Amino acid sequence: SDNAADAEIMGFEGDFIYFADNGIILSGAFSLLETEITKSLIPTADVIVGSELAFAPGFQGNLSARKEWGLSGGNTGFWQAQVTMSDRSYSDIMGPNRAEQDSYSLVNVRAGVSSDDWTAEMYVDNVTDERAEISNNYVFDRERVAVIRPTTVGIRFKQNF
Repeated sequence: SDNAADAEIMGFEGDFIYFADNGIILSGAFSLLETEITKSLIPTADVIVGSELAFAPGFQGNLSARKEWGLSGGNTGFWQAQVTMSDRSYSDIMGPNRAEQDSYSLVNVRAGVSSDDWTAEMYVDNVTDERAEISNNYVFDRERVAVIRPTTVGIRFKQNF
């Protein structure tokens, strides 16, 4: 492990929450990044000055909508939908190990009932079955790629103690 390079990072980020008149809660966040390796600190041509940093997408963002309403017995019903987006990025700053990771978008939905003591919900994560690459590395000269879980459907129960 080595500090391989100096870099400049310029960016802007923000988030918001909006409570609509119809009871829907909209929330989201985003980041905009511009990164550049400015100087190699190791004696190799593998670090390319002027290239982008690893795992630093130019844009990332998420947006969610949630609706809650009262039910009998003091319980609360809810549904929620979320979209997450990420621009392309790179897996490493070292040229031989550098792989481009494509941009991706994910959609997750859930609905359920909650009380002060428990929550029960049904969910579908990664609705569109996007197989986004979130990490690449090389071990013994073999590329290893980690992808986001495929579509996952389930039921979740949480108990507060």
